[in-house]
Amino acid sequence: MTGLIHIVGAGIAGLSAAIAAVEAGDTVRLYEAAPHAGGRCRTVTGADGFTHDNGAHVLLSANRAARGLIDRIGAQDGWIEPEPRGLPVYDAHTRRLSRIGLSPWSWMARDKRPPGLGLADLPGLARLAAPLADRPIGPLFTGSALHHQLIEPLTVAVLNTPASRASSARLGRALRRVMRPGGARLLVARNGLGPDLVDPAIAWLAHHGVELRTGMRLRAVEAQDGRATALVFAGETIPLSVEDRVILALPPAEIARLFPQIHAPTRFEPIINAHFALDEPLPTEAVPRFVGLVGALAQWVLVRADHLSVTVSAAEDRIADDPERLLARIEAEIMPALAAAGVACRIGERSRLVKEKRATMTQDAGGAVYRPRPPLRGLAFAGDWIGPLPATIEAAVLSGQNALAQITGERP
Repeated sequence: MTGLIHIVGAGIAGLSAAIAAVEAGDTVRLYEAAPHAGGRCRTVTGADGFTHDNGAHVLLSANRAARGLIDRIGAQDGWIEPEPRGLPVYDAHTRRLSRIGLSPWSWMARDKRPPGLGLADLPGLARLAAPLADRPIGPLFTGSALHHQLIEPLTVAVLNTPASRASSARLGRALRRVMRPGGARLLVARNGLGPDLVDPAIAWLAHHGVELRTGMRLRAVEAQDGRATALVFAGETIPLSVEDRVILALPPAEIARLFPQIHAPTRFEPIINAHFALDEPLPTEAVPRFVGLVGALAQWVLVRADHLSVTVSAAEDRIADDPERLLARIEAEIMPALAAAGVACRIGERSRLVKEKRATMTQDAGGAVYRPRPPLRGLAFAGDWIGPLPATIEAAVLSGQNALAQITGERP
């Protein structure tokens, strides 16, 4: 086949599609509207030189598609397990730190069991993990101490949606993967998502002859006789041959702008990320660390050698708050948690608050599972919003691979 694969969008879904296409022997053209690749998984450097990831994204060893992509681009050494003895979780109410196993099988050991877990919680956990009808997660654990200690933090971390209305079906799919043998190891990028994921992917593609063209925002897709005939960017129109194929790895709002007839998400949930530079670097052997919080505004703190990254998921109630007050509150909450986890550090003068009002689609119980049908031949969509999994790196990687399989299947 002599046609090209045109991939618009160089976030994780687009990069995944591009890598899969190159491996299949295709010639790829990759376009990105922003000045850099990576989407929400990018590393950011401010004017003051303060460098940090856009957010504290992590993987689980159960994320086989994402781990496979990392292996193929030769970046596996950059992903490490920061808390092999169990996830440290600090309760701001009791001021106690527990180490919780991420696999339910590990809870047979008392020292890895979530605080408050009792026999009465087992039916709710079983219903949550089983492939049953979708329902809100919160009511499954009404009156249980486990709701505060595990269910709400887990739900907002994975689905970025409050447990009171979040989808048990989406979370259950993730839990069933984690319950597989070896699936519950928490993995983080040693140096950051840029150095340990996005940059190696771009370098791998460049080595295989794929050039990333940035500053290329797609304005329209021209079509004739039921197939795409041109990609219209600002200042440039790229004609498409009959053999060419197109993957649009774009956010749902962009897909809806280009194709208003497509059923795409219209409701979204915000995330707030706070980043604090450290006064003095931590020893290399002491980081990274990953600490959870309950009873606090934030849910997670990722500790790197020179900075802290803090995540506030499902942040609708706080998105309009004053940034300086938010930073002060977050700093006051995380320092006791870090001390309890054995992390001795001092926050320096530089900090940054990043508010993402449309970080992920709303993942409510009973919500749609999006599998958009392209209106043109030779066209496919990719993104973490497509399919039944939570909107995560794993979903993005799978969607890129699935989009390539879809357009490949259409070839004569």
